[in-house]
Amino acid sequence: MQRLDGTDVRAWAHAATAALGVARGRIDALNVFPVADSDTGTNVLLTVSGGADAVAALEGPAGADAVARVFASGALVSARGNSGVIVSQYIEGLAGALPSSAGPAELARALAVAGQEALGAVADPQEGTVLTLARVVADAALHAAASGADLAGVLAAASTRAHTALAQISAQHPVLAAAHVLDAGACALLVLLDALRDVVVRDGAPADAGSDLSWLPEPIDLVAAHVAPEGGGAFEVMMLVRSSGGPGGRADLGPTLLTRMQALGDSVAVVGAEGLWQVHVHTDHPGRAVEAAAVGAREQVVVRLLGARLTDGVPNELGVVACTGSLDLGAAHALAGAVTVVRCDGAALEAHHLVRAITDAGTRRVVVLPGDPSGAHAAREAARSLAPSGTTVDVLDAHDELRVTVAVIALAGAEDAGRRVAGATAALGRLRTTVVEQADLAAALVAVESLLAGVAVGPGAAQRQTLTVLTGPGVDHRLRAALEAEVTQRWPDLAVLGTGPVRGLPAFWLGLD
Repeated sequence: MQRLDGTDVRAWAHAATAALGVARGRIDALNVFPVADSDTGTNVLLTVSGGADAVAALEGPAGADAVARVFASGALVSARGNSGVIVSQYIEGLAGALPSSAGPAELARALAVAGQEALGAVADPQEGTVLTLARVVADAALHAAASGADLAGVLAAASTRAHTALAQISAQHPVLAAAHVLDAGACALLVLLDALRDVVVRDGAPADAGSDLSWLPEPIDLVAAHVAPEGGGAFEVMMLVRSSGGPGGRADLGPTLLTRMQALGDSVAVVGAEGLWQVHVHTDHPGRAVEAAAVGAREQVVVRLLGARLTDGVPNELGVVACTGSLDLGAAHALAGAVTVVRCDGAALEAHHLVRAITDAGTRRVVVLPGDPSGAHAAREAARSLAPSGTTVDVLDAHDELRVTVAVIALAGAEDAGRRVAGATAALGRLRTTVVEQADLAAALVAVESLLAGVAVGPGAAQRQTLTVLTGPGVDHRLRAALEAEVTQRWPDLAVLGTGPVRGLPAFWLGLD
C-alpha cells in the first residue's frame, strides 16, 4: 500500500473495534490511574466502537480525511471516561491533519498532530501515560518517514518503538511504578495503532480478530496490583456541551470549560469539534460541575460514583439508571450506585442517551427510573433497541423526583436483584405523597400524620413503613433534623430517609411507602 485512503480508514475503524474487544479485559485489569476502577479497556472500546458505528453509516465513497472525521465525531459523542476522551481527541487530531489520500510523510505528520491534540485535551498532562506514548509514536513515525520508509514501514517503526518503550514509559509515573503495571490508556492506544498497522500491512484486506496481544499481561496476574491513587473527586461527570451559532460562528468553549472544570476537580479532559464539546471531570461536586458547563446547551449529562459500589448500594448484578432534572439529586442517586442522567436546559431525554447510560451500568439487567413521561417513552425505545444484545431493561413507574428517589432507596441492598426490582415496583405502587409549601415544622408533622391515617405502623404492621423526605431550599439543616427527630419520637417504627435541599422543590415533598 502506497497511500492511505478512505477505504483503509473504514477498515481501521472496524479492525480497531475488533482488537479492542479482544483486549478489553486485559486493559481493564491494568487500570490503576487516575482511578483504579478497571474500566479503561471498556471505555476505549465503547468510544472507538461508537466511532466505527458512525463510519459504518457513512454512505458513498469518501477520502481518508472525510472518513476519519466521521470516525472522530462518532468517537467524541460516544467517549467514556478520561481515556476515551483522550482517544477521541487523538482521532480528531489525526483526522484534521490527514489529506484525502495520505503517503508516509503525511501520515507521520498526522500522528504527530494527533499526539499534540490529545495533550491539549488534558488539564493536567502527566508523563508516563498515554500522552507520553503518543509522543513516542509520533517521533518514531516522523523519523521513519524522513528515512524513506513506506506507509507500512512508518507504522511498523512507530509500533515497534512504542512496544519497546511501553514499560519504561509507564515506570515514569509514580502510581504505575508502585503498582508495577503498564499504563492502561497507553495500552489501549497501542492496540488502536497496531490495528491501523495491520490494515496497511494487509493492504486493506478484511480484518480478523485483531493483532497479537501476547504483550498484554493476563488479568489474573494483576489481581493484587491495584493501588488507588490518593486524592481525586468521588464522582465522574461527563457531558456534551453545544455552542450556539452556525458553522464558523460558534464560540470556542474549550478554554472556558477546561478552566471551570479544573476549579472543581481533577482528571479534567475537554475535547471538541464543530461546536460540540465532550467534558470529563472527577469531582466531589457534580452539581457544580454541571452548572459550570452552562456556557452552552448541555446534554448527555451522566454522573457516576467512582470506584467500587457501596456495600449497601444496588446489587452488583443489577444496574440502575436514575433520571433527574435536579443537579442536587444527581450526586444522591449516584451515591447509591445508580448511573444518574441529568436533564438540562429543558431538553427531553432521547433513547440514545439512555442506551448509553444503560450500557454504562455494565450489567445484563438494568432498571431505568425515567423521571418523567417523556423519559419513560425514551427508556422503552432504548429497551427495545438493546433487547437483541441480551440486556434486560425494566422501566419502572417513577415519573417524578420523589418517585425516582423512593425507587433508588428501594433498589439498594444486597438481596437478589429480582426481589429488589419487585420490591421497588411494589413500593411505587403503594406510595402516598403530599406537599408542604411552607418551611414549618408543625405543618410538616400534620402532613405526615395525614399520610399515616389508616396505615398500620408498629410491631403489628404487615411491613415496616418508610417516609421519604425531599426538602426544598427553604428548609435548612436544623429544620430538617427537627422533623426527622420528631417523626422518630412519635412513630419509632417509621423509617425516615431522604435528602435536601433540592432547588426547585417546595419546602417538603413527602412520600409514604
